[in-house]
Amino acid sequence: MDQKASGRTAADSIRATANYVRRSARAIQARGARVGEPITLRVAEQLALSEWAALNRRELEFSFIEQFQYVGSGAEHRVYHDAKNGLAIKSTHANSFGHSTYGSGYQATPSEYLRRLAWSNILFGDSFSIIGVAFDSEQQIEIVCSQPWIEAHPIRPVPFQEEIDAYFGRWGFFRSPLNPDAPVFYHAQFNLMVADAHDTNILRDSSERLAAIDVVVGTPGPGPYSELRRAFATAQKFY
Repeated sequence: MDQKASGRTAADSIRATANYVRRSARAIQARGARVGEPITLRVAEQLALSEWAALNRRELEFSFIEQFQYVGSGAEHRVYHDAKNGLAIKSTHANSFGHSTYGSGYQATPSEYLRRLAWSNILFGDSFSIIGVAFDSEQQIEIVCSQPWIEAHPIRPVPFQEEIDAYFGRWGFFRSPLNPDAPVFYHAQFNLMVADAHDTNILRDSSERLAAIDVVVGTPGPGPYSELRRAFATAQKFY
């Protein structure tokens, strides 16, 4: 199976998980409302994610990821290297599911995070897979995923911004002037934004190809959406 077909298969699986979590969360919220115990969407989705893991035998111990070689920790994940299988293993921080494209300062829900992985597979061929969901006795929860390990270029692993702009341009994304310290790209046809697209999340591999390894992909919220549309319209005037 070629990379594109494999990426879409993995994306379909992840997207199905995201849909299950979102549907089940709404049912959990409805049950809570009927008995006078309102439940936030975020909490309901965490409960739904736990349910999915139990039904699919994807429950993991918190210590699961520690069998691999520790690489580092960022704002969203702890990252490990599975050298035997050539994989990067990533775990979200406890009860946190990364950044959200809804707006500045928002944190993603589990279903948003899962859709982000699915879009990364479809658009950039990242080949993310869900390994499982890790739990501990204090009701902490983390999503554990994998993607193929990428060997960085030994001399020039960090691309220039012009190269990053061209890379996303190949997929139909326009770079907006918003947040220049953490570049944002927008695809008007799909109404998708890519955030956090700076040079620490875009890697030049050993074959000198660029790879988006940890960008935030999703539908922008009302505020960012209107700003991105204005920026896109302005840029179009110069072409």
